[in-house]
Amino acid sequence: MLISIIANLVSLYSLIALPLINTQVIDVGNFAESGRVNLVKTSLLRDAPYRLNNYSLGMKVTAPSALIVDKKSGAVLWQKNPEAARPLASITKLMTALVFLEHQPTAETEITIQPSDNRGGGRVYIFPGETIKVQDLFNASLVASLNNGIMALVRSTGLKEEEFVAAMNQKARDLGMADTVFIEPTGLDPVNISTASDIIKLMKAAFAQPEIVFATTQAEYSFSVINAARHYTLKNTDKLLGSYLQIKAGKTGYLDEAGYCLAAEIIGPQGQEILVVVLGSATESDRFQDLKALAQWAFDNYHWTFLPS
Repeated sequence: MLISIIANLVSLYSLIALPLINTQVIDVGNFAESGRVNLVKTSLLRDAPYRLNNYSLGMKVTAPSALIVDKKSGAVLWQKNPEAARPLASITKLMTALVFLEHQPTAETEITIQPSDNRGGGRVYIFPGETIKVQDLFNASLVASLNNGIMALVRSTGLKEEEFVAAMNQKARDLGMADTVFIEPTGLDPVNISTASDIIKLMKAAFAQPEIVFATTQAEYSFSVINAARHYTLKNTDKLLGSYLQIKAGKTGYLDEAGYCLAAEIIGPQGQEILVVVLGSATESDRFQDLKALAQWAFDNYHWTFLPS
């Protein structure tokens, strides 16, 4: 009888304690080829969320690479080819912004757009000869993903482009982004390569900067040209802003070679914070639908136990 009671108590303790220290990560990377889904058991921090339903296999997404991570604990909640090397397109601009801010720019400094700042790809909203405050150019460049705006910001640091790119790659190494290489600052070159796992590391660093959080969460941004009677209002490339999801920060990206990409930090209904990356979604609308579906699935299928720090 005593042995039976002890065994029951041990089983009860396991049921109570297990969700706080263990979980199962869904890896669907090879599902399309093999028809099998692997559940990978991992040890996590006590404050990591735990799975409510191990039979839910996650969402079907068009993105060939995607990742959901709990921000606080670093626990991987769902993954699909997270180590696949892919072009990160304009998500590159998060690293550019991070390195730019390390040069401690003055918000009121004025920058005149030069013809050499122009790059192919994307729409041109600001033009050579226009003088704009640094703060406005920084915000506009992240809101509307302005390639010539980004190049003007790089030029304003006093570094040559290759020197700035070297600083971007050094920052990537500092952040532990071992599978990331930057060739230029805008994301237009498909040889700017990263992985979903590395992009999570970039997001943690970039979204810790209030300037980046502010810029990437403005549905639109208005500013005036200093040396001309022109006023611009630019709309954000992130169509999830203003949706039912609470986006704390995010950045879109697109190249023919990269597909449609999106990286976002999302706050859940109980204050949970997750980082979600989708790389290579089939269409513009798919990237937003992929990310929405993954975020909602995470909030529906995990439970967060908030413990005192």
